[in-house]
Amino acid sequence: MKRLLNTLLVVIALGLCVVCVAQWKREARLRGHITDLVKRLEAENALRIEAERKVREYEKEIERLTELRAEVEAKLVEVTREYNDLSSDSVARGITIAVYMRELMQLQRGLEETRLAFGKGSNAIKEHNAAVTAQNSAIEKQNEMLKQLARERDSAIEKLNARTAEFNTLVEKYNKLAKER
Repeated sequence: MKRLLNTLLVVIALGLCVVCVAQWKREARLRGHITDLVKRLEAENALRIEAERKVREYEKEIERLTELRAEVEAKLVEVTREYNDLSSDSVARGITIAVYMRELMQLQRGLEETRLAFGKGSNAIKEHNAAVTAQNSAIEKQNEMLKQLARERDSAIEKLNARTAEFNTLVEKYNKLAKER
């Protein structure tokens, strides 16, 4: 019996050794998995930190580009407005040139008609002189009207300046009274 107990004890001890070895291998494998998971977690954390850094950089770049876009749009609006002003001025000049050209052509035709009429008699010259006299009187009337408008404008400005001086004096008096109280 003693031998049986010793054998049984050895078998149980060997069984416990096998169980310990099996647990040790399982624990080693689990520690390996844990180490792999820790390494993956650290790598993911590093990637997350890098991604957050890039996000901050991209946000700054987006803000910078938004500011640049706003500046460019403002400049575009200004340039467009200037272009429209220049093009309308150019169109106005073109119209003015066209009007002057038409008047010049009419004057040339009138000059040719006058030359032809001169050959026919002085009647056409008298008519032409009457037309020129009428034009000169119209120009003189317009010149007088412009001078009158300038006088009226100067008078209105003088009255405005006087009224402004009176208002400033009144404000000074009011400020002195307000300070005294």
